[in-house]
Amino acid sequence: MAVTLTIANEKGGVGKTTTAVNLAAGLALRLAHLNGPAGRVLLIDMDPQGHALLSLAFGAHTASPPDSLAALLTEMPPPSIPRLLRRSQHHPNLYTIPTNRAAMVEAARVLPTLMANESRLQRALAPALNQFSYIIIDTPPTTGDLLVNALFACQFVLIPVETSYLGVSGLIELQRTIESIRVHYHPGMEIFGYLPTLCEEARSETQEILSELQKRYPGKLLPPIHKSTDLAYAHSSHMDVFTYRPPRSRTPEQITSSSRATQEYAYLVEAVLNRTWPQAAH
Repeated sequence: MAVTLTIANEKGGVGKTTTAVNLAAGLALRLAHLNGPAGRVLLIDMDPQGHALLSLAFGAHTASPPDSLAALLTEMPPPSIPRLLRRSQHHPNLYTIPTNRAAMVEAARVLPTLMANESRLQRALAPALNQFSYIIIDTPPTTGDLLVNALFACQFVLIPVETSYLGVSGLIELQRTIESIRVHYHPGMEIFGYLPTLCEEARSETQEILSELQKRYPGKLLPPIHKSTDLAYAHSSHMDVFTYRPPRSRTPEQITSSSRATQEYAYLVEAVLNRTWPQAAH
């Protein structure tokens, strides 16, 4: 059964999409040598903006409403996932489901009126859980039924945290949302960890904020992701950073290059594999 991991933070601009894209791509690279479901990764983009799909499936990132993610959330029964799947532009074992911005905005509007509205994504994904080893879910930067569905559907939540005082203070509302879902609906959901993002070592408060995060979340703080032009240029080139800055010779065990961004996201990939791989390997 696939391991489902949602990237969430109710604040925008904290690196959610960058993390979803590069975690999904890194997992696909690490598992590319495996046949069948064990080597397959699926990225779901619950943000109506669809920015994650621009990096991984540019040119095939949109579809008509009946053939898009919105149909999975609003139609009953939902359409068959294999019919909707598209291969990533850069990784043959990484799959996406196309989006439709207007349809996703409409889905967010109508979801509160539908039966079992908080579990629509979970129910739609259930038949496909044995087709992938990992399902990575990106989320919108707002509270609402799209975020709730993404949390309801996952086993683990990864929380990117901008290394600023505002970024840290913004976690309170997200933690309330997660705890409410865990208590009332989904007791098995776990916080995988907190990922400091957009780190700038030259800023005097960065180390102070990292120390504060370590105190707040002992054992849950992941190594930071530093602010990087490689990450910005990769996204603007419609690529993940591993594709944008590849090593001279790539193997499943060697996906990094001299780029610091590839090394830091590869560490996150290894952390996910180390904790979840026996389950993902079926």
